[in-house]
Amino acid sequence: MKRYLPLLALALCLLHCGEPEPDLLVGEWQGSLVTEDGDSLRLDPREITFDFRPDNRYKFTSTLRYQEAGTWRYDDGYLFAQDTTQPANPERVVAVEALTLDSLVLRMRSDTAERLVTLLRTSAPPPQ
Repeated sequence: MKRYLPLLALALCLLHCGEPEPDLLVGEWQGSLVTEDGDSLRLDPREITFDFRPDNRYKFTSTLRYQEAGTWRYDDGYLFAQDTTQPANPERVVAVEALTLDSLVLRMRSDTAERLVTLLRTSAPPPQ
């Protein structure tokens, strides 16, 4: 039994390491690339920003001076955001394709296209 303990510990570590920690989302992010069906969109990705706070509040800005704010949560590879600035806004769900200390890739799908938004951290990373 003792010789299986290191293997079990390694397997648990790999399972744990495979899923990004929601705490990694906390901080300020700025867009660096936006693609739709693999093609770059003609927009300034730096206008896209997120500020995810530890109290599960967020602020979001985008092109054309769009802004929203509300609550967020992370669950099983998906980011759920509820804009609370307007009544009756539905909760939005996007897939988190990648999340590291310094980059975040979100995947959004519509009926006709798939959009990837790559963001870079502009604030200090959370303590590990």
